Amino acid sequence: MQKNLHKNQSSFGGQISKIEITNDKISGRGGLAFFLRYVEQVGFYDLSEKILGHIRISSKGLSLYQFIKQMLAYFIDGTYMSMESFNDRKKDSGYSALLENQEQAMGSSHQIKRFFRKLMNNNIGNAIFRKILHKLFLWRLQIEKPTIIILGVDTMVMDNNDAQKREGVEPTYKKKKGYQPLHISWGSYLVDIVFRSGSCHSNHGTDFIDSVEAITKLIRKHYKAEIPIIAVCDSGFLDDKAFTHFEETLKIGYVVTGKMYADVKNYIEKVPTDEYKKFNGSGIWNYLELGNKLKSWTKFRRAIFTTLETDEKGQLILEFARPDTILYTNLGQDAEITEQLKKVGKEDLVTVDSIISLAHQRGKDELIHRSIKELATKEQLPFQQIGMNRAYYYLLAIAHFLFESYKRDVTYEVFPIKSYPNTFRRQLIDFAVKIVSHGGEIILKVTNEVKERLNIYKLWELCQTQQVIQV
Repeated sequence: MQKNLHKNQSSFGGQISKIEITNDKISGRGGLAFFLRYVEQVGFYDLSEKILGHIRISSKGLSLYQFIKQMLAYFIDGTYMSMESFNDRKKDSGYSALLENQEQAMGSSHQIKRFFRKLMNNNIGNAIFRKILHKLFLWRLQIEKPTIIILGVDTMVMDNNDAQKREGVEPTYKKKKGYQPLHISWGSYLVDIVFRSGSCHSNHGTDFIDSVEAITKLIRKHYKAEIPIIAVCDSGFLDDKAFTHFEETLKIGYVVTGKMYADVKNYIEKVPTDEYKKFNGSGIWNYLELGNKLKSWTKFRRAIFTTLETDEKGQLILEFARPDTILYTNLGQDAEITEQLKKVGKEDLVTVDSIISLAHQRGKDELIHRSIKELATKEQLPFQQIGMNRAYYYLLAIAHFLFESYKRDVTYEVFPIKSYPNTFRRQLIDFAVKIVSHGGEIILKVTNEVKERLNIYKLWELCQTQQVIQV
């Protein structure tokens, strides 16, 4: 009796007795079809063709369209992240059908590597890939229509310490060898990147000034001429020359974490405790507003000293363990920026509480770094030449931008927008589909459970009704 009960537990009425082979086209990455349809519908392949279409390609080689599409699928899928995995995908009829490809159109690992080499040999460097990011940024601005733009500026160390022979892998401030690209972010989007070797510190050369200027001019020319722009960054970007350029030329605001030099500490230690005020944010902070001019600076600037009194749970922090910071800003000091903020109803941003909040929100940049590293699944880049790794990293960043856009445009009703790549993959990418041809149509079939859970018809509709990128 127990044996019969065990057999009846199967929904098919019995146990599996043998295994057979099917010629049906089946894939466990059904969500890729939705993402790739979205990418096509918004016109990303047209944008790629306009910017990268001048690359000479052999008639027998992989087309630019197929290279871009298969690399985007590779990053969003995230299952097997070696270049050799393209050989396995090429043999998978279900995967090629999911990408709406004939099997012969699928790229081998050698074809993919050759295309990266082409990008390097054609001098496809930072400037050209940044054009793609800039176009994507303008596309999102037109959709989301912000009245003020907060730019986060930071560097991200990519630990390639186990691959020291790779070109450009050099010591970083984290005492690991790797690469250290400069990032400019807007919310969850990486809108500008300067890919650099590991030894290039935050304020290396004129990268900081040049990249902020490029993004500012892009916004002012193609979005809104007088929109308030505020750059927020850490102490690695503390630079009088940059601040002067922002104040006098670009007319933008900035909030930058400073360094606790000895003269600043000596001054603060002499200030009576009753002159401090409190800010309630991530914990309770005591703060002191002052003006300060470092020795090499040309002018005094508004400064705010903060020290943490209690953490978020209300636990008192002992004095010797309190994190002390000093912030430098031109908000509230620059009349032109104050007027810009008043026009959009954001004049409260010149208050001390708002400035401290902006500085604390800089931690969100680290969340973007976590997200892009999770999308890549590893920090090590695959090639020996820095030019090929540069192209790989920019394509990764572009895939991440489209991933963030896809969450906001398509999957927002069925899954949290703030989800990270791995969580997103498990729910929105990794579900089984069957691809069949019937009556002259190619049909993607899913289970009823997937249909109900993901509201699949609505997702498919949203993938094909989005605002197109202006190329």
